[in-house]
Amino acid sequence: MRRKPRQKRPFSLKYVPVATDGGPDQVLTIENHTDVSVVPTLAFTPLDPYGRELPHVVTQTVHGSHRGGPVLPAGGTLRDILRFDGPGSRQVRGVHVELAAVEEIDHPALEQDTRSVMIDLEQKATDDPTDFWGIGLVNPNPFGVTVRVSLLEFEERERDFPRQVVDVVTLQEDVDLASVSNHVIWLPEDVRGKYDEVEHHLRQPTYT
Repeated sequence: MRRKPRQKRPFSLKYVPVATDGGPDQVLTIENHTDVSVVPTLAFTPLDPYGRELPHVVTQTVHGSHRGGPVLPAGGTLRDILRFDGPGSRQVRGVHVELAAVEEIDHPALEQDTRSVMIDLEQKATDDPTDFWGIGLVNPNPFGVTVRVSLLEFEERERDFPRQVVDVVTLQEDVDLASVSNHVIWLPEDVRGKYDEVEHHLRQPTYT
């Protein structure tokens, strides 16, 4: 008797407590396997290394996916970075995620991912916060998109603990990117050297 093939879930999630590629720790990635773009609202239960719930730990997200707002495009992905606070927060090594709500929206599927990078004065990508003078944004898609951009500061690495985000500054206005375009945002000089990473996420479009 042949088994029926297992149907793919509409959404899949992956959590990485400590990055192995030099990127941010505590990253949650959500994949949308449907042909509908959505705005998800997530609920989190932090877990210790043995999979036990940590009831006094509060979970927040850089992009606000615990409140709803970031767009998860059809057939695409949404990446958010988690922060844990409260007694036992250093023990978090996993997280149980539930979709508390899902709002369907009218947003085209991306043909390629949008990108954000730190750039130096020559508009070259850099990983060095002391050379971080601006933000480079790229939209390779044949339609306009709207993104929200944040600057992140991380704590110093302590033993083998995941690095927490200690400060997030989000640009006051969302950025509308034209189709197949590059965009540069220069930062004030007093910002240079303070932030370690630039991150962005899709918002419901305002570009026409």
